[in-house]
This record gives sequence, C-alpha cells and structure tokens, in this order.
Amino acid sequence: MKTIKTRFFIVLCGMLLPLLTANCSNKKNVDKAETAETTAVEESVIKLALPPFQKFVVVTTPEEGLYKNADLNSPTLIRWDEADCESDFCEVAYQWSDQPEKAGFELSTDIMTSEGRVFPVLGEEGNFYKVCILNRWCDIESAYLPKACVQDIETAPIKADMLESEDNYFKCRVMKDGKYKDVVLIDEYNELEGESLQVGVLKDGVVVTPFAYFIDSYIINDQNESVVINDSEDGLSLSFNKSVAMPAEDGPNSYRLDLKKLSDDQIAKIVDTVLKRKPEYVNYMYHFPAQGLETFVYMVK
Repeated sequence: MKTIKTRFFIVLCGMLLPLLTANCSNKKNVDKAETAETTAVEESVIKLALPPFQKFVVVTTPEEGLYKNADLNSPTLIRWDEADCESDFCEVAYQWSDQPEKAGFELSTDIMTSEGRVFPVLGEEGNFYKVCILNRWCDIESAYLPKACVQDIETAPIKADMLESEDNYFKCRVMKDGKYKDVVLIDEYNELEGESLQVGVLKDGVVVTPFAYFIDSYIINDQNESVVINDSEDGLSLSFNKSVAMPAEDGPNSYRLDLKKLSDDQIAKIVDTVLKRKPEYVNYMYHFPAQGLETFVYMVK
C-alpha cells in the first residue's frame, strides 16, 4: 500500500511540475513585457545624448584671456565688435590674437574669463584645463584656462518645479506624463530680440535644447487659429492669437505665449514639427547650487 501511494505521489509531481514551471515562465514573460512597456512609455520622444561634461570650473581670479594652447605665451582669444553700429544687433566675432585684424570691426575690451564665469572641462594638459567656449557668437570649440585662476563647482539635478518657477527669466512647461513625458517647452521674451519658443527634453537632470528646435514666435491678434506653425527653409516660426496669450512685462499692450494654455494636440504638433529637423548645436542647461542655472553650447558629433 505504501509503495502504491509513493508511486502515485511521484506521478502527480511529474504532472504538476511542468504546469508550475510553465506558470512561472509565463509570469516572468508578463513581468518582462510590463517592464518593457513601462520603459517604452518613459523614454522621451526627444532622444538626445548628453555632452561629455563631467567637470565644471568657475573663474575665481580674473585672467587676461583664454589661450589657444596650454601655454601662457600662446595666442589668446579676442573679441571684435562691429564698428559704427547704430543697431541693437551689432555683429560680434571671436578669433585668436595672432590672426589679422577684422576689417570693419573694433577690438572689444570684453573678456570671457571674468570672475564667476563657469566653464565645462573637456580635458587637462599640465597646469591648464581645456574648456568648452562655444556660444551663440563664438564658433571656436575650445581653449585653455590656467588651473590657478579657477576652482571646481558642483552641479545638482534640475527638477521640473525648478524650471517652472516664476523666478526664472523664462517661462517653462515640463510634460509630466504620456507620450511627451519630460519634453520641455521654454518661452523666452525680450523686448529687443523678440520671443522664441524652445523645445527640449529634461534628461538626467539636464535640459537639452537644440538650436534647430528654436521657434520664432509672435502674436497675430486677428488670426483665427489659436496656434499656427510654419516650417520653411528660413526656419521655424509660430504665430498665436490672444486666446493662448498672456501679458508681457514690457507694456500693457504687449503679449507673449502662455504655455499653460497650449492643448495636448498643439504641443504634439509643435514637438512633431521640430523633430523633423536635425540637431547640430545644442544648448545644455545645468544647475549650480552656488550660482543657479547656466547654459552651455556643444556640437552634436
């Protein structure tokens, strides 16, 4: 009798074991599928890599300039301003001090190494840091800065509520969920330069906004549609009417785009439009607790 019971138990285990194994396997597959689905949802539609910035330094002792090579006797970076310019948008040019004078320009006294200026470090050579110096006006990628005139400065992750704070010089909206999660819309308004809408992504505590995703924006009061996007060879532009506007700071009859009034469909159209353009130069915004938000330019390789 004992032998029969033992044999029955062995047979029963043999029948149940494949079923239990199959259930465990199915559960693992379901878990993997759910994880993959979650990852797919959380990954932003704007896929841009971060620059190779691992270290930042801040100028503590003003220097005469930035050097072409890791040598105090090498040429320095100089700035030229358009001569006799009566406009608010005068041309600016940067070059090394060993290059010929630029015709139609005059030498500027402005230097990039004033106290408090932050630079991303690209490398080291002897007593010098190789730093990134690209900006809106300077297309020279890097220069050398003596280590003796700088010190390290710490960064901290940028949070969505920090970007949407009313204390910023820009207006911002960060998408919190859905297909466009972590997409960042930044509206900058300047009485002289006008208004621009910048589209980027909040990635690993850094805001990434390609120049190709900058949109010139302006109000057209009698426009029927609340938002109209134009994509041409000259660039991107966006016109809007008062239904999605808010008063600007420079006068009672001035208006700027109110990002909070944009619908999900309008945001989707804006993002899908910029994604058709290939990024080249990119703005990277970092948070320095000691100084606040700073942006740096880097070229997508």
